Amino acid sequence: MVHHRKSATESVEDFEMKKMLLAAASLISLASCADAADLAARPYTKAPAMIAAVHDWSGFYVGASAGYGWADVDHYSLNTAGSFWTNGPAGAFGGLQSVHPSGAVYGGQVGYNWQSANWVFGIEAAGFGTDLRRTDISIFAPATDLLSARIEGLFTATGRIGYAIDRWLPYIKGGYAGAQVRTINREPPPAFALDVSLDHGEWRSGFLVGGGLEYAITNNWIAGVEYNYMDFGSSTWSQLNRTAAGAVFNAAAPENYRDHVTMQTVTARLSYKFGGPIVAKY
Repeated sequence: MVHHRKSATESVEDFEMKKMLLAAASLISLASCADAADLAARPYTKAPAMIAAVHDWSGFYVGASAGYGWADVDHYSLNTAGSFWTNGPAGAFGGLQSVHPSGAVYGGQVGYNWQSANWVFGIEAAGFGTDLRRTDISIFAPATDLLSARIEGLFTATGRIGYAIDRWLPYIKGGYAGAQVRTINREPPPAFALDVSLDHGEWRSGFLVGGGLEYAITNNWIAGVEYNYMDFGSSTWSQLNRTAAGAVFNAAAPENYRDHVTMQTVTARLSYKFGGPIVAKY
């Protein structure tokens, strides 16, 4: 067998070829590293904050209320000799008798709330039918006479301020209160055959302070409980007595009285709020 040996020229050419290939590979490697270095670093993305759903109290609402009320009617006699009811305790002219009517309170409310952060501001109007009444033996003539007091209607217009804790809303309120107050002095048969009475009714205006707690059962239905104190001030009035047949009795000497009326109520409430979706709080 005959072996051919490479010439010196061929060996040099092979060596030069390998050097060129090695140099090209090095250049490709350096270019790849440079490109990788030029790539922008992946930006850091902060995880999104947790979102807590909170109830929005803003919006109009209407509702119904029912509960219990009690009042103090301080009835001052300003009569002098010659009036039909003249005697106070122990036969003295004038005198004071307090009557405490109580009973059911039922009606409805309409209002609007707007919310800023956790603070809730509102206005509300409410009207009620009432069944507060009481009749006591009169101190002015205990053997024969009766003294009655009644609260026959109630209206309030108030402002409210509350602090929302998600679906809970404690609040305070204050404003105008008006009531239809009726006072009756009567000497019925058989004590007096003519059934003489004095029946005085008037609308009394005053103020209200109170507070309550509401809970949003759903986004629209709201249940609550509320307490109110109302003061209707004092009123002085004069009136003639009349018989059961309507005839004036003792026209020469009208009766003179002054009443001071206060009232308290505790009611349960159910309201429907329009609009006001749940909002996100971060």
